[in-house]
Amino acid sequence: MRLCVIEWLDIYATCGWEKIDEVEPQRLWTVGYLVHQDKKVVKIATTKDEKGEWYGFHAFPSGCVVSIKDAIDNPEATSVE
Repeated sequence: MRLCVIEWLDIYATCGWEKIDEVEPQRLWTVGYLVHQDKKVVKIATTKDEKGEWYGFHAFPSGCVVSIKDAIDNPEATSVE
């Protein structure tokens, strides 16, 4: 499995008096093992047991994913500032 850093945009909702230019999706990064990827979804997991079963999933709609970078071979991918 590939240890990755997923850069993604989160939906941002308000119910207050924010102006349109104050409301933008939030850019976030999540680290995990890439266990599934297709046109619809990217899935990573954070935990694997002794039987090889994966747990601790994040499922990202593909349209929200900005980038997928290898964490091991790309030290800059894990340096999020």
